[in-house]
Amino acid sequence: MSVIQQIKIGLSAYGKAFRFIFKNRMAWTLIVPLILSILIFAVVQSYINDLSEYLKSLTTDWDFIQNSEFWGGIFKGLISFITEIVFLIAFAYFGGYIVLIIMSPFLSYLSEKTEQILTGNEYKFRFKHLISDTFRGILMAIRNLFLETLIIIPAFFLSFIPLVGLLATAFMFIISAYFYGFSFIDYINERQRLSVTESTQMIRKYKWIAIANGSIFALPLIVPLIGSQISIFVSIFSVVAATIAILEAKNKKLNE
Repeated sequence: MSVIQQIKIGLSAYGKAFRFIFKNRMAWTLIVPLILSILIFAVVQSYINDLSEYLKSLTTDWDFIQNSEFWGGIFKGLISFITEIVFLIAFAYFGGYIVLIIMSPFLSYLSEKTEQILTGNEYKFRFKHLISDTFRGILMAIRNLFLETLIIIPAFFLSFIPLVGLLATAFMFIISAYFYGFSFIDYINERQRLSVTESTQMIRKYKWIAIANGSIFALPLIVPLIGSQISIFVSIFSVVAATIAILEAKNKKLNE
């Protein structure tokens, strides 16, 4: 299967996923990310405020803050601003994996439900499998974050070089998209009891589907302030789209 075919399958699956969710009365699943996004925002904002107040407390003994209310106010305001920016940068990078870790049990369920409706395949519910699948999903997200970081660090430094930086930035986005797509596709593989090695080999065959799928999930993370909240909603469509795309790709391969 060509690169163009894989990208086309990966991207077009999102339109199919949107129709699939509403056609099969699965729109209720969007309530879950709504609740989670509110909780995540509240928790993160609380940590930002606590850290900001802690950093301000460290500067209360500085002479220019004690002697000048004006400059002290500006400096403390700057601390608050910098703290917010640091958290935003951190969430732009780690936010996607935080979403995958938190949503792992629910995304696994959605992937299985999608496959069941499309193919009729039913997997007998076993609590130990639910726990192991959730644990694997979390470990896979952590594994992908670690591997992505190892690859992206050199590219990050290259991004400061004129011209080369443009290619490095595009490369970093593609790598992130691949690993996000990898995580969404792996829910299918874990149901088939493929090992991590076997899952990696399978996804490499469909790497451009993974990149196309993960790129749609990665795009909202670029949005300041609300990127991680948007990505929580997108994850619902991403996992359904990944399941649809892989099933379609496998069917096309069988018919070739």
